[in-house]
Amino acid sequence: MKTIEEHRIVIREIADYAFNFGVEAVGVEAIKKGLTGGWDKEIQDLFYTKCHEGFKIAQNKIVEEVKYYQALYRAKTASVKESRRKRDKGMEKSIGNEIKIINQRLHTLSHMADGIAWQILGGQIHIARQFHIGEDSSKFLDSSNIESAKKVADQINENPMDFALISDLTGFIQIGDLLVRRNKSLQILELKEGKMNEVVSEFLDDLEKTGRELDADSLKETFDEKTIKQIKRVRRQVVRGQQATEIMRTDKGIDPASGAHMSIGTPTIPTEFYHKELEQLQEQLKSNTWSYTVIDACLHIGMYRDAAISGAGFIIKEILKHQTPNFIIVDWLSITQNLSEPIFAKPFHPDFIVDVLTGRVKIIMGINMDILIELFDSLGLKARWLSEKETQKMKQKIKGKGMVIVNKRGIGFTLPGEPESVMIGGMLSKFLYDNIKPSNLALSYLSMTKPG
Repeated sequence: MKTIEEHRIVIREIADYAFNFGVEAVGVEAIKKGLTGGWDKEIQDLFYTKCHEGFKIAQNKIVEEVKYYQALYRAKTASVKESRRKRDKGMEKSIGNEIKIINQRLHTLSHMADGIAWQILGGQIHIARQFHIGEDSSKFLDSSNIESAKKVADQINENPMDFALISDLTGFIQIGDLLVRRNKSLQILELKEGKMNEVVSEFLDDLEKTGRELDADSLKETFDEKTIKQIKRVRRQVVRGQQATEIMRTDKGIDPASGAHMSIGTPTIPTEFYHKELEQLQEQLKSNTWSYTVIDACLHIGMYRDAAISGAGFIIKEILKHQTPNFIIVDWLSITQNLSEPIFAKPFHPDFIVDVLTGRVKIIMGINMDILIELFDSLGLKARWLSEKETQKMKQKIKGKGMVIVNKRGIGFTLPGEPESVMIGGMLSKFLYDNIKPSNLALSYLSMTKPG
């Protein structure tokens, strides 16, 4: 396995191509000018083409690294079985630790691909969440249609103004094979290959042209059970892609994951981040082995390096334990497995980001849930602890997907004129990983307007 230094070099190289190539091409001053609407077309086109060029190089390097670590994962899992057969506990533990490192490095690479997707989507995480349908995204590239996907992506990527991202590299995108930015618009592509897929494709194309619906009886007259399953699977993927594209364009439509009608609200107040506080913590870490702050009295953040890493999180956990039994602690490296603004969008130096991703710096966050509820309630977003009975009832109603539960109790909140909702993980994600201040998040919900 690659050493941590070799891994660091690769991660930094991919990050430079994926997140800084366009900026370096036009310069920071041009970027600042563009943010105020002062870009001319020549500079704008240069920026886009250089960003896409960087994305393409980064994507190819991510493919190479993912294949390397997935092959290594297979070999190590086989070795674990062998050590168990020999009843060698020491070897089993050693290999188990290596597998944990491999898994984290794969999560890091996926997070980098998510960072590219985030840029393609214009930083609209709410759109990215519509492409995530809750399936296991840890696919082995050699057992997926990676070669055909890469071939089509490479063809699209021959145009400097276009870019196609391979969905299987990401954790965000679980609909379609490619996320494509072409002619400055976005689309999801579903690839079909093989003789049977040609038959399926022709059948579905005919349905599309004639406007007919899938009919179970006519399917059984024409196809065997295996082909019928494939037709339904491909049809479902195509529909999900269309639904996701519609939401991406209009902020409303059918949720690809649940099939329910949905609309994405837009806050009418500016989003307030705690980026400045994160920058201050990073600066303090240059002269100290740890730094610490509290946001809105409820969100505790600690950064640790060197000797302080061994006790990372202990102080925050002890502080919260003395305040309340109702708290949540997270290792911020879990951002690599979360649908959120990627770490590369944070106000950190690139070297610091690599330090976090490779374990040289540890960031721990903790939430006092009692104070969070009090904060929301004081701002007008009525919030309360549900009883254990109410929590179980709500879990069954929403099938427990993403519901925040602390000590067997969920949290209910009510917007003016709306029925009570429950707090789900996406809400916590906004201030843990997207770094929105909890107070601002509550006010944003209160100011939300739905698309017309």
